[in-house]
Amino acid sequence: MKLRNEINNMKNKINRKGQQEIVGFVLIVVLVMVGLMVFLVISVRDVTETEDSLEVLNMIGVLMRTTSECAIVYEPDYDDFEDLFKSCHKNDRCSNLDRSACDYLNESFGDVVDALMRSEADVEAWDVEFFVKDGGEMLGFWDSESGNCTGRVEGAQRSIVSGGESLVVRMRVCRGS
Repeated sequence: MKLRNEINNMKNKINRKGQQEIVGFVLIVVLVMVGLMVFLVISVRDVTETEDSLEVLNMIGVLMRTTSECAIVYEPDYDDFEDLFKSCHKNDRCSNLDRSACDYLNESFGDVVDALMRSEADVEAWDVEFFVKDGGEMLGFWDSESGNCTGRVEGAQRSIVSGGESLVVRMRVCRGS
């Protein structure tokens, strides 16, 4: 009987020791999984978040009021870029240039934005998107000469109503640190 009690005590000690090892192993696995999840969230998250900027909103306002060389209706009535975005959305043509408003906008708007950005000393890169709200992107413009953004990103957007639809012009600017 005494021998049987000793054998049962040894089995209980072995079982408890095995349970402790399993609990320790599970704890290590859980800690490693939590660490990997944190790493995954940090690596997937966009490093540069866009800050809303009144200065960028003012830049969009200046760009939208800039007169283009496209006249949709007649020659001396040249459209500004806001009207040109609307005309592009409606698939209008520049009557004086015999080409579509979207083609002209695609060629000229990026050059105008680039000239404006060159006057800003701390701008590393920029991009502008033009799209229908709740729809797909229609046009996109970006600084093709710049590299990656290493500073802070500021942005703003402006809504334009055309034919009952809301069009959006969104601009992001990367400022050097």
